[in-house]
Amino acid sequence: MTMTPCRFTFELNGRRFHVDLEEPMVSIGRSHGCKLVLPSESISRRHAEVRYEDGGWIIYDLGAKNGVVLNDQRVERARLRNGDRIRLGNVVLSCEMPEEPQAGGVVFDDSAFSGSMTGFIDMGQLNTLVAGATRTPAPAVPATEAPPADPKVGTAMGAALQQSAWVLKLFNEAAEALLSSENLDEMLVKVMDLVFNNLPAQRGFICLYDEATKEMTPKVLKSRDPDQTPDFVISRTIANAAIKKNRSVLVQDAPSDSEFGQVQSIVMMRVTSVMCAPLYTEGKVIGFIYVDSQSSEEPFAEPHLQVLSTLAVLSAVAVEQTRLRDEVEQEQRIRSRLARYSSPNVVDRLVQEAGESEDLDMIADEAEISVLFADLSGFTTMSERLSAPEVTQVLNTVFAKLTTAVFEFEGTLDKFIGDEIMVFFGAPIAQPDHAERAVRAALRMLEHLAEFNSTRSPEDQLQMSIGLNSGQAVVGDIGSPQRKDYTVIGDAVNTAKRLESFAADPGQVVVGPLTYELIQKSFLCEPLEELMLKGKQHPVQPYRVVGPK
Repeated sequence: MTMTPCRFTFELNGRRFHVDLEEPMVSIGRSHGCKLVLPSESISRRHAEVRYEDGGWIIYDLGAKNGVVLNDQRVERARLRNGDRIRLGNVVLSCEMPEEPQAGGVVFDDSAFSGSMTGFIDMGQLNTLVAGATRTPAPAVPATEAPPADPKVGTAMGAALQQSAWVLKLFNEAAEALLSSENLDEMLVKVMDLVFNNLPAQRGFICLYDEATKEMTPKVLKSRDPDQTPDFVISRTIANAAIKKNRSVLVQDAPSDSEFGQVQSIVMMRVTSVMCAPLYTEGKVIGFIYVDSQSSEEPFAEPHLQVLSTLAVLSAVAVEQTRLRDEVEQEQRIRSRLARYSSPNVVDRLVQEAGESEDLDMIADEAEISVLFADLSGFTTMSERLSAPEVTQVLNTVFAKLTTAVFEFEGTLDKFIGDEIMVFFGAPIAQPDHAERAVRAALRMLEHLAEFNSTRSPEDQLQMSIGLNSGQAVVGDIGSPQRKDYTVIGDAVNTAKRLESFAADPGQVVVGPLTYELIQKSFLCEPLEELMLKGKQHPVQPYRVVGPK
């Protein structure tokens, strides 16, 4: 089997790597059993697979915590193309392969374009003119009426634009359609619909552009013929002319060009003329609209370029507003999702790490953590003397103080179980010192409880025992489709609970053997009597934390 060559390029730990895919199945992850090993905490042990199927490379998400993000979109399965950006955790892989037209795909033709661009419009100037035109009342005109042709392109176009009612009508149509979009993808589809409603285009294509990375990301393709696959071969020279010079461009006679006219798809589709207009707003280009026509009787002309340019300006504003709205809504979702678990500092970092992904994923994965169980003693006796509102007030006051200690050391609050609290450290953000953080939080919790007791009578004081253990555990969203909680499960969790129940007396912090190994340089500990815990074949050696060294 002859496979299409494919190379991944990425940076890791300050070094740049090139990996050629030479087998039909390449596993990717931080496990040494993978074909492509990425030793990063943000990468799952088996994160993704790339397989050669049906004449192309397909990437699969293997259920990784951080997922597979292809060109800023979370995917479970997707076909790879030249220039794709694949984000796995904090590692970004660039995909390089021969550019071949694919069904419903876009290929940038890098050959020099020698044809004449027979028209152009300066988008910065148009942006100002459109704003002025929309403030000038104008009589209504039929929907089919095109803007008047102007033999001069540039500043002379201003008078024509400001005197033409189609600008105002187009603005109203665009505002109504675009500003009602719920998300960016819907927005771009509506942009293309507006293009086809106002221009005799046979095919259309919208691409977003990242000014920082210079990358072009195809987003929407459309053909007027529903039975025709909207494949595109695009002259990069034309696209760059629109982006770099901030001009919409018009090529009226594409077949006459010695190089562009010989591209196979152009010949087969009998393309006669091409237009490209940048999405320009607030001094920057964020993408472009590219259309072509097959009509020899009605090739694109300067009035069509004016329409496309105006749509591009209006669309750019709407796209940017939608992006900002999506970012705000995404951040609100993430913050709402995390606020119940983590401290504000951790939430801020998680929001930043989420970047442009659709949401912060908490898919279950293994991690080394420290788990803490703290159980209040004396509360049952106290609750018998108090009313229900008083019991609730006492419990809420104590838990608020304990949560403050947890968040101070950036722990994750798992749940309250009656008069018990469960906490873990080391996720969702990896913490190499998770054991020390857990012990410091436990000691601070005892301090907060002592402060609480100092304000109460001796018979209304509470005690607390704390069990703490470290080890590998499954961390993530666990539960049913109707209800999931971000939690930890595994032997390390069970051992922490049993240390609290069977080894820790009130006022004590008792840790397991692995926790002791991780903290012994920082804390003074004393061994307790070995315990035979349920589910263990050998006794467990617990240690009581005396205090910091």
